[in-house]
Amino acid sequence: MPPVLTKATSNAEGEDLGSPLEVKDLKTADVVLYQFDASPPCWKIRALLHWYEIPYRSVTAYPGSKIDGLDNTYHKIPKLVIDGTQINDSAVVFRTLAPILTDAPLTESQTELEKRNNISGLLGALEKETVSSYFGIVSAARTLTNGWNSWSYMPLKPFLPYAAGFLAPLGLLAFRNMPHGKDGDSLEHGRAYRDALGKSAFFHGEQIGPLDLSLYGTFACFIKALGAPQAHAVLDKCDLRAWYERCDGAVSAIRPVDGGPPSPAATAALKEPLI
Repeated sequence: MPPVLTKATSNAEGEDLGSPLEVKDLKTADVVLYQFDASPPCWKIRALLHWYEIPYRSVTAYPGSKIDGLDNTYHKIPKLVIDGTQINDSAVVFRTLAPILTDAPLTESQTELEKRNNISGLLGALEKETVSSYFGIVSAARTLTNGWNSWSYMPLKPFLPYAAGFLAPLGLLAFRNMPHGKDGDSLEHGRAYRDALGKSAFFHGEQIGPLDLSLYGTFACFIKALGAPQAHAVLDKCDLRAWYERCDGAVSAIRPVDGGPPSPAATAALKEPLI
């Protein structure tokens, strides 16, 4: 059964919930993530849930999907539903869950850095740069179709990604009037994150925290799901590669963000199998 929700149990984009999320233990709560595999904001949420070993059910949904029982006035994804409360917008999810998961809210500077990893900032810039680049589209097409092995597709497999790359001008045209990356290109944001990281292992010091997971989820999506050269360029040119690899190793040891089973503890706590 889908959750029965009202407008009061949801939130508009960018706005916090009207009242604090009342949940005693996220590991025993009923958590459902509405998402699709190639969405960077969804990877951000998965990184957060996987690191803190929060059991959840995954339901495939796309922007504009109408889902029974949800507040569909929010047309984007991800949508995260916790014990009947729907939380929209990945930035709001991070602000809402951080104090529950870490016993402390994000600081003002951490909040601003996390908000920078959204459509007008790093995440949107990477989307725009990938879709409007010949080699960005080639890499994405190659990665997304890597598992397509039907007899009818195999003769086209070596050539189709390169043909798809010629769609780059259409991507540039499509993003021309959209908010993606309006606050700067990916390298500009990468340099800001490098400055904020300083000499620390992670943005929260010696331990991974929500801000690390937000950024890691974004980069992991563009690298693992889309093979985007632009994401690799930010990590290398902004000296964030070592930070990313630390995050990737730590999160993947618990549960890979791109698939794989949860840890035994998370499996034991699941109320229902993952979808």
